[in-house]
Amino acid sequence: MRKNNLIKLLIFFIAFSSIIYFDSIKGYCKNIVVVIDPGHGGDSIGGNMDNRIERDINLITAQAVRERLSQYDDVEVYLTRENNTDKELSREERFKLAKKLNADFLFSIHYNMSEYHTLFGSEVWVASQGSYYTKGYAFAKIEMEALTGLGLFDRGIKNKLNDNKNGEYYGILKYAEDYNIPAVIIEHCHLDEERDSAFWNEEAYKQFGYIDAESIAKYFNLSSSSLDIDYSDYPVEEVSAPDHRLDVDSSEPEYCELSIDSYDDTNTYATIKAKDSDTYVQYYQISTDGGNSYPRLEPWENRTVDQQSVVIPRAETDQNIVVKVFNQYEYCTTSNTEFVPAIIVVEETVAEDTTKEDFKDADIDLVVIKNKISSEISPVMILVVTLVALFILFNLLFFAVVLSKSKKRKKRVNKKRETLNAQNNAKLYSNDEIFEFIDDEFDWK
Repeated sequence: MRKNNLIKLLIFFIAFSSIIYFDSIKGYCKNIVVVIDPGHGGDSIGGNMDNRIERDINLITAQAVRERLSQYDDVEVYLTRENNTDKELSREERFKLAKKLNADFLFSIHYNMSEYHTLFGSEVWVASQGSYYTKGYAFAKIEMEALTGLGLFDRGIKNKLNDNKNGEYYGILKYAEDYNIPAVIIEHCHLDEERDSAFWNEEAYKQFGYIDAESIAKYFNLSSSSLDIDYSDYPVEEVSAPDHRLDVDSSEPEYCELSIDSYDDTNTYATIKAKDSDTYVQYYQISTDGGNSYPRLEPWENRTVDQQSVVIPRAETDQNIVVKVFNQYEYCTTSNTEFVPAIIVVEETVAEDTTKEDFKDADIDLVVIKNKISSEISPVMILVVTLVALFILFNLLFFAVVLSKSKKRKKRVNKKRETLNAQNNAKLYSNDEIFEFIDDEFDWK
C-alpha cells in the first residue's frame, strides 16, 4: 500500500513537472505579437494642414511597418484598422483587440501639429511608471536615435499626467496600464512647420514605417533570414523603473540672461545664458522690438551647455533686444532687454541745377554727371540735332561757293574795263557793243 502511494506520488510529480516544462517551452517559443495602431480613423482625421491629413498619413506609415516587420522571423504583426473609412475605434477598443491578440506591445503611429505652427521635430510619449515606463523608454531611445539620424530635431522622450496627477494624460498610455500591454506614441514629425517639410511626401511616410519596424526589431532582438539582418545581440538599454509616477516638468527655465558682446555696421553679437534643471533648454526666440513680436523658434544647439552665442542683424532703427527660452515642455522664461542703436546711414544728394563750381566743391566726379546726362538724351533728339547741323553746313558751303564765283567774275569785269579804257583813246565803241560785251561776261541767262 505504501509502495503504491509512492508510485502514485512519483507519477504525479512527473506529470506536474512535464506540464510546467512544456508550458515554459511554449512560452519561450511563442512568437512576438506586435500591434500597430494608426492613430485616428473614420471621421477623426487628426491634424490637417494644406491637405496633409494625419489620419491618412498614419495608415501609410503603419502599413509600411507591417510590410517590413513581417519579414522578420518569429513575429506577428497586426493593425488596429485597415482603411480610412471604417468607424474609428475608441482607445479602449484598440486595447481590447490587442489583448485578444495576446500582444506584447502596441505602437501608436502619429504625426504632429502645434497651435501656432511654430514647433518642429520628433518625439515619443511613454508611460510614467513601472515596467510601462522602462519598456517604453528603452524602445523610445532606439526610435529617437533613428529619427534624429534622418535630420529631424530631437524633441525628446516625454510623459504627461492627467489633471489629477494620478494617471496618464493620453488615453493610449492609460489603457496600456489597464490591459497590461506596454505602449508608446510616436510623433514622427510636424505637418505644419517648414523645417520638417522635407518629410511631407508619401515616400517619406513609408520610410518612417520602415524605420519604426527596424527599431521594433532591435528592441525585441529579432532576426530576418530573408533580409539577412540579425539584431539578436543588439544592446537594448536597461532603464530603471521610477519609484513613483513621473510628473511633467511644469515650471519655467530658472533664468535667461542676454548680454551684448559687440556690434558693427551689420550685426550685433550677443550671448544668451539660460538653464532648466528639470529638463533642458530646447528652443529660443529673439525679438528686436522689445518683445512686441518674435520670429520663428530656433533650436538650442547644445543641451548640455548653459549658454549660446547668437548673431542678430542690425537695422536703421533702434533695437530693444529681448530673448525667450523654452524647455522640453514649451514653458518659457524671458530675458532682460538690451538696447542697440540704429545704424548711421550717410546719404549723398546732388541738386539738379548745381553748377560746375558746386560740383567741384562737392568733389563730384564730372565724368559720372556727363554719363548720366548722356544716358538721358534720346536717339530721336540726336537724329534731329544731326539733321539741323547738316542743313546749316550745306547752306554755308553753298553761299561760300556763290561768293567765290562772284568775286572771280567781278575781277574779270574790272580787268576788261581797264582794257576798254586803254583802247578808248584809239577807238570809240557804240552802246550796243558795250552791252554785248557785258552780256558775254556775266552770262545773265
